[in-house]
Amino acid sequence: MNLVESKYNCTGCSSCEKVCPSSAIKMKQDEKGFLYPEIINKYCTNCGICKKNCPNLVKDNTPNENQRIFAMKNKNEDIRGKSSSGGVFYEYAKIILEDNGIIYGAAYNAFNEVEHIRIDKIEDLYKLQGSKYIQSEIKNTYIEAKEDLEKNKKVLFSGTPCQIDGLKAYLNRKRVNQEKLYTCDIICHGVPSPKVFKDYLKKLENKYNSKIIKINFRHKENEYTQNIKIDFENGESYVSNYNQEDEFYRLFLQDIVLRESCYECKYTSFNRVGDITLGDFWGIERTIKNFDDHKGVSLALINTEKGKEIFEKIQEKFEIQETFRENCIQRNLEKPVDKLKNYEQLWENYLKYGYEKLLEEIKK
Repeated sequence: MNLVESKYNCTGCSSCEKVCPSSAIKMKQDEKGFLYPEIINKYCTNCGICKKNCPNLVKDNTPNENQRIFAMKNKNEDIRGKSSSGGVFYEYAKIILEDNGIIYGAAYNAFNEVEHIRIDKIEDLYKLQGSKYIQSEIKNTYIEAKEDLEKNKKVLFSGTPCQIDGLKAYLNRKRVNQEKLYTCDIICHGVPSPKVFKDYLKKLENKYNSKIIKINFRHKENEYTQNIKIDFENGESYVSNYNQEDEFYRLFLQDIVLRESCYECKYTSFNRVGDITLGDFWGIERTIKNFDDHKGVSLALINTEKGKEIFEKIQEKFEIQETFRENCIQRNLEKPVDKLKNYEQLWENYLKYGYEKLLEEIKK
């Protein structure tokens, strides 16, 4: 039995699955590839904890009164070159790791699927760097983070705002001391379908007649920060960007294949759930003159005292310019993306006729 009354009210954060005292909830993929909770009736006791714990139903919209906003770019060009934008996350995570802490974030697995993992070594941090424009599976990382906190370890958990909210809801229900929990949410455009992403990768593997070994959505080449580069076992590489003909980038940025809840997202504002919020500083060339060098600039929102604590420890590693909300407003800090009028028809056609039928929409 489905737990959610409307898919527009479920972000797939998995908090309900983790808090269920009877293990009666399992996250399962729907026909579009998105995860939703399903109830195993024979185990369900109708306690209602799942709905009481759902962060999307009880989201706190308390504003961040003391929020500070910065444009940041790492002075270390190698670190910035391997990062999506200005290289802030790497230094944020490094501080935690150097204090014997633990980092959780999204990484590709051996099947090029995106899932959250736990790392405790700086040499593994590269796995979490870079944007993955696909919804990650939380797996058991909420539970592992709880266990780390109970062992008095510092924990940095990064993810989409709904995932951070899901973690906090789970830890609150379990009454875990969160004094050593640090969180980093991203400015999220929305999460596209993992099923469509698999079709996209399969098409490329067929084209190059080789298996994919590496995916980089933010390959920095020719001083341009939004290239996609995919490497294959045979030594060949596919390179494109969202202004060219990359199919998945266009499906994503044209809001065609996003999760239903993204069109009614409750996190698209300056009222953030993470201690720090990171994203690209779009439009910086208009608002902070001569700061952008086309190698990536991070927009960093410092939302809490914990965020300020880490910021003060890493700021010497960056070129920094403090700014204001009106200088960094972007769509996903104002309101959710718009749902296409023919959204349902597009999905119906895709599920009936396949990936190539879906691509007809971006060729119009």
